Amino acid sequence: MGRGKTLAAAAMLVWMLLMPESASAQCAMCRRALQSPEGQQMVAAFRSGILVLLAAPFSLVAVVATLIVKMQRRRLTGSRGSKGS
Repeated sequence: MGRGKTLAAAAMLVWMLLMPESASAQCAMCRRALQSPEGQQMVAAFRSGILVLLAAPFSLVAVVATLIVKMQRRRLTGSRGSKGS
């Protein structure tokens, strides 16, 4: 089973290394379109959209990290209180 996964990962890596030509062509077309005067407004909209889309994952990570820290602190204070008695 491990050998099959390794072979699949190697095949995926080779496939990804052979694909950049078509991917970079799309990127160049987007870059050319966004360099026009009309495209500058789209650039600003894309940047704002990216920030909005990043807000949810960062907020989720912050909430989870806060909960973990609070749980760890409660464990530490709980274990210290029982040792002292």
